[in-house]
Amino acid sequence: MQKKFALVGIVSLAFVSSAAFAQTASISVPGVGKASGSMGSTVERSNITVANNTARDVLVGGGSASILKLGGQVEMSGVANVNSVNITGSTLRDSNITVSGNTAENIKAIGGTANVNSVNIN
Repeated sequence: MQKKFALVGIVSLAFVSSAAFAQTASISVPGVGKASGSMGSTVERSNITVANNTARDVLVGGGSASILKLGGQVEMSGVANVNSVNITGSTLRDSNITVSGNTAENIKAIGGTANVNSVNIN
């Protein structure tokens, strides 16, 4: 019974945290199974503009945790998209993306990634 509650906690933590820190999540519990997810969509005939913004003092962190008794492990990648466009797990068609005139100061990524004044398409 304790294993089931711990597993539910690990899965809940992985998927709830993924929405806060990144667009994708995955979890693997040896002997139990694997799961992954992505919030994908299709962006068509769109103009995406990120312009004239200022960001200061942004800190993002990531890390991992494991439960030795159960053999479960959760890894969370911290991602800060600062004045950026990040399209992950989605399709982009016939669209224009402009990132211009933005400033960013004191951006730190500890155990994570900071995408600053950028366009990332994965």
